[in-house]
Amino acid sequence: MTETHRPLYLVGLGLTHVEVLAVLHAESFDEGWSAPSFDTTLRMPGAYGFMAVNRTDDEPLGFALFRAALFGDSVSGGGGGEAEVLTIATRPQARGQGVARALMMQGLDLAAELGVQTMFLEVAADNAAALSLYRSLGFEQSGLRKAYYARPGGLPVDALVMACAISA
Repeated sequence: MTETHRPLYLVGLGLTHVEVLAVLHAESFDEGWSAPSFDTTLRMPGAYGFMAVNRTDDEPLGFALFRAALFGDSVSGGGGGEAEVLTIATRPQARGQGVARALMMQGLDLAAELGVQTMFLEVAADNAAALSLYRSLGFEQSGLRKAYYARPGGLPVDALVMACAISA
């Protein structure tokens, strides 16, 4: 959850946010997702996410989109579940200010409430800032996807698959 001294607040993602999500994603990735892609993703069972917004001027700073898959009676302790980080983006001018950490913590908190036992994500092996954040939140490498991310004008980059055990 966000700390009260941070100059941001979080809102739950909905279909009304697809256009701004596409803009934020395009600012953060070489190949951003389109608004229709976000619409489709947000309609998937188990999809949830949050947008970080600047408390001073209500400017969107970033967002995180997750998907949970629950098995059996996860809420009462039977069955269990998994979740994944589908995508996370922070505007370039807002990086290093705790935006991604606040989004990830909120996503992990809700996953625990839902009965999720493990959260997964993929991250480019050369993304040092993201790797540092994920490791500080308890994620550990659980796999590798060779040459997974294309880079314009460069060689593809491996994706590290990471997992984090969640306790309610």
